[in-house]
Amino acid sequence: MIGEEFVKKLWPAAKDLENKGGVSAVFTVAQAALESGWGKLAIGKYNIFGMTKGSSWKGATELVLTTEYFSTGTRKFTSPEKIVSVKKINNQKYKYTVYRLFRKYNSFVEALADHELLFKKDLYSDAWPYRKDPEEFSRRISDKIKAKYATDPNYDKTMISMIQSVRKRLTLLNLK
Repeated sequence: MIGEEFVKKLWPAAKDLENKGGVSAVFTVAQAALESGWGKLAIGKYNIFGMTKGSSWKGATELVLTTEYFSTGTRKFTSPEKIVSVKKINNQKYKYTVYRLFRKYNSFVEALADHELLFKKDLYSDAWPYRKDPEEFSRRISDKIKAKYATDPNYDKTMISMIQSVRKRLTLLNLK
């Protein structure tokens, strides 16, 4: 079954973070599966969440051609990032093909720990108390209170479906 090897690879590190007071391991693995297509669309070997460089990252990066959606057709990027094309989708959305700098990790453990740091920021302080409840945490990071994790209006529903899928795989693999 697709995804079982992915779950087996990530589960120990995700569970360790959960046990140290972090986000539910089920949520973490489900979100990694969703964001990376069960690992097939990861950026490099370990960037399973598609984490861009951002302003605070001091580690290694890699320049990758990707697609981004923005509400403006005048978005600017700093070199070496660069726009290849911009296509207007509708009055509120533009599709960019762009070279972006993405974080480069040395392991899944490093990627998962960095990803969890995102949810510890004040942007998600309204969601953090629900971190042990994967479904509610998905709803809270997708609402319009403080930060919203994704622009997809159905992100919470998609995540809940992925959470169910990961739980089935955990049962098949006899992992807890």
